[in-house]
Amino acid sequence: MDNKLKKNVLLNYSYTDKCIDSIDGEIFLQSLSKLKGFEKVVFVNSMSEHGIQVLSKYFDKIVHTHESMLTAHYASYQWLVERQDEYNLVFQTDLRDVVLQGNPFEFMEQHPDKHMFYTCEGMKIKDNICNLGWEYHYRTLLRHHNEDYSDSFVVNGGIVGGRIDYYLNHLLMIFTNTNRNVNPPVMDQQFVTYMYKHLVQNPKIMFCHPNTDNFCVTGEAVKWGNITINHDGNNAISSSNKPFYIYHQWDRTKHADLIRDKFKRTLSFVI
Repeated sequence: MDNKLKKNVLLNYSYTDKCIDSIDGEIFLQSLSKLKGFEKVVFVNSMSEHGIQVLSKYFDKIVHTHESMLTAHYASYQWLVERQDEYNLVFQTDLRDVVLQGNPFEFMEQHPDKHMFYTCEGMKIKDNICNLGWEYHYRTLLRHHNEDYSDSFVVNGGIVGGRIDYYLNHLLMIFTNTNRNVNPPVMDQQFVTYMYKHLVQNPKIMFCHPNTDNFCVTGEAVKWGNITINHDGNNAISSSNKPFYIYHQWDRTKHADLIRDKFKRTLSFVI
């Protein structure tokens, strides 16, 4: 089928009712409800009937899975691999700490030569204690090519998109490399940040950066001053004065109270 005739699909994962039974979860769901033109699918595990009813108002399809948060990529792979003829672009997002300020597929469609879209947070590994710990831990697991890579950019694990055929490979890459019998477990962001220095060599892969485009900005980099943005009361704005399509980890920033207060005035709280 011609890709122009296929749908685009947004994927999400929810474990129990914890995320949706919060104003932050409601903020994400309401921002999602404003966007049209693509299919919305959520994978759920251990959710109540109430939680399912809430999500059914916002998602076109609810897929039940026994996969945990650590293996959710495998659930997505199993479901998507049987539907390659239905979808063109795939976009994955976290739930609770995300505001969708625009349609992310619009950004991806502006770059038809790119197969995958990853999000650089705007800081380097060496500038962040958590990611630096992950870098050291991951290198201890490697037999070869285990040299220090702390000068690389942090790549966000929760905001990823791409063409379905390439995205399926991404899902398997993440699942097989995080499915390790080690403690602490290997996280998706931990692995994809290691892969940055390899993937960036591929001109078909786009590493979006909040200083050079308006795909996504992450609150971790904003909180520590690695990235400077403005907020006009409605949207997080890039240095080129364009709204970002995605504001991730906003709850870690000075904008958190502003965003919550704005949504409290316009939303019905789900609890």
